[in-house]
Amino acid sequence: MSISPRVENGATLIELLIGMTVGLLVTTGALGILILSLQAQNDNIKLARLNQDLRAMLDIMVRDIRRAGFVTNDPENNHDLIDPNSFFSTMPGGATTEIAIYSYGAGNANCFVYAYNRNLNDTVDSNERYGFRLANNGELEMRRSGDTNENCSNGSWETLTEPEVEITGLSFVLSSNSLNVTSMMTDTDGDGCLDGDDQNPNVASNPCDTGNYGNGVCNSGEACNTCTRDGSPDPACLSVRSVNIVINGRLRGDESVTQTLSEQVRIRNDRFIPAVP
Repeated sequence: MSISPRVENGATLIELLIGMTVGLLVTTGALGILILSLQAQNDNIKLARLNQDLRAMLDIMVRDIRRAGFVTNDPENNHDLIDPNSFFSTMPGGATTEIAIYSYGAGNANCFVYAYNRNLNDTVDSNERYGFRLANNGELEMRRSGDTNENCSNGSWETLTEPEVEITGLSFVLSSNSLNVTSMMTDTDGDGCLDGDDQNPNVASNPCDTGNYGNGVCNSGEACNTCTRDGSPDPACLSVRSVNIVINGRLRGDESVTQTLSEQVRIRNDRFIPAVP
């Protein structure tokens, strides 16, 4: 009985080359995907870092600007400090403390100055005048002291910007509404509705609490929202103000990574303007 010899055939050179080529293509594709993934992750980290830094700077501005015009923590017993408010006025010698927006350097409306009572005394000190501005070197600066709010050039300023971040834009827009204080203190027709919250304060109506009338809130279109001062006579007014802040930034090491943040700031202390008989 004869046994046939066993024949084993290996891969040919061409098959080996094809296998190596396919493997190389798969490896190259996987490596490309890995590189793109790492690059996207790196971009996300850079953007998150920039966003974090800009948000921190914006939060500092928002928290401090809200305090503009603060004069006393006990207004009930300190009416003489509120009217007039020395932190919302023009002081003797032009050392104004009123809030204001200026253009600084090459920018436009990129500086905001204000003041508030820091030590609860009756005088305005230099270290109670504050502000924020964009310097020409791309840094956000905060004023720690100043002699006046007439410009953005005076005082002591320090940077708030991290070395890796460049501020490419900063702008402030101030909006104001006048609230008629007098209208919310009188009831001319005696119907139980304050004049500024009444449908017709010269003619009694029954009931006065129809729709938005008589609800104790200054609704759009009511007299309490209108404060015309034309000297015949002038009512007492509250100037209700807010500031819109927009900040733009980018990374100095990678200018393609940019971010823009904005926020509306309601100034908590309204400016009181007394009535003129």
